[in-house]
Amino acid sequence: MNPVLIPGLPWIGNLHQYRYDKIGFLHRIRDRYGDLVRFRLGPHTLILVAHPEDVHRVEMKHARNYVKATNFRAVVGDGIFMSEGEKWKRQRRLIAPTFHHGNLLKMVDDMNAKIGLTLEMIREVDQHPVELSETMKRLAFEIVCEAVFGARSAGDFTSLRQAMVYINRYLTRRFGALLPLPMSFPSPSNLRFHRALRIIDRTVWELIGQKTAESASGSPGEDLLTKMMLARDPETGEGMEPAQLRDEAVSMMLAGFETTGHLIPWVLNELAVHPEHQKRLRTEIDERVGDRIPGAEEAMALPFLNAVIDEALRLHPPVWAWTKRALEEDEIRGHRIRAGSILYLSPYLTHRHPQFWERPEAFDPDRWTPELRERNKLAFFPFGMGPRTCVGRHFALLEIKLILIRILQGWVLQPVPGHRSQGDFQITLGMKKPLILRFIRRSS
Repeated sequence: MNPVLIPGLPWIGNLHQYRYDKIGFLHRIRDRYGDLVRFRLGPHTLILVAHPEDVHRVEMKHARNYVKATNFRAVVGDGIFMSEGEKWKRQRRLIAPTFHHGNLLKMVDDMNAKIGLTLEMIREVDQHPVELSETMKRLAFEIVCEAVFGARSAGDFTSLRQAMVYINRYLTRRFGALLPLPMSFPSPSNLRFHRALRIIDRTVWELIGQKTAESASGSPGEDLLTKMMLARDPETGEGMEPAQLRDEAVSMMLAGFETTGHLIPWVLNELAVHPEHQKRLRTEIDERVGDRIPGAEEAMALPFLNAVIDEALRLHPPVWAWTKRALEEDEIRGHRIRAGSILYLSPYLTHRHPQFWERPEAFDPDRWTPELRERNKLAFFPFGMGPRTCVGRHFALLEIKLILIRILQGWVLQPVPGHRSQGDFQITLGMKKPLILRFIRRSS
């Protein structure tokens, strides 16, 4: 028996409902038809998979049968984000050591330096509204670029960031189109996409050449690109080819700044509109860190900070949905999943599943007890699940924690009257309007 197919219009199916209100549409069909339901977006039929146990089947128990269905290869090539099978396993073996704890510790000073420069700009507008969406995305981009490529001024990467931002918007529009034009067709948006891609390639290839020369001279850097360049597969002794280095560097940039840069404003907004949680977190920081610039060990050892971030990730997962394609026929909850079926998974939806979360729309860091973590370990997967869990998640969490500690050491956050944050469900979950908060210096 196939999962139920919900009614739709001829030719377009449910595309109009989905494009008008993606997450509202998904909530409605899950509430009405259940945790496994088919819907149509133009010529494509997708299967919504909302129950944690079913997500676990797709992402862990039968992970070999399901591959990524959304194609970003035009941008990231065969990087770890898109590769599958033995090639993915090889890339994972080469890349994972670059994010080990010891390497993260070496990045903390550079992260704190970038954070300090951003906070200096905020310090100049004390008690005035501060725009945070672009500020935090720019900070996240500077941090990930320095981590991947090493110490260079932020100005060196301005055109690179602009190219990345455009590509994200372009891909979002393309995936939402009923019949997208071939990328080779010379439309204005396609031409701009290819210009942006040339900027990315030119910059990354230049840096690969620079890092190759540094390594050959006996002075390799501590950046991730150099570490990947020098890495060797423990099973074969082989390293990465230059084209693979390019793909991995672009994958890290695209994943590293859009996700973190979107999450930080959501956390700050939740703290501003819940002053009781903000006060409690500030007290924890004062007691355990004081006014010191935090190190990695301090940042990772703050239990309420961990709960605040987990609750923000539950409500606002930056990668809020993705698709998988079934290689062979399978069965989920007694329903037939045909080979070639496209499955639609959404942490945003599952993180609000009423069978697993009390008051699912409420921001409640206190819910994160050890008992809940164990009970809901399948219902919380902001960084993915199983073997494809994000390899850079510890880097992202450390970055977010350092930023939050530094901000709350210096300021009290207050919402701006009349400003309401709403989700912008593109490839990543941003805000429809830039976040604006008042920063009140604690010394004033």
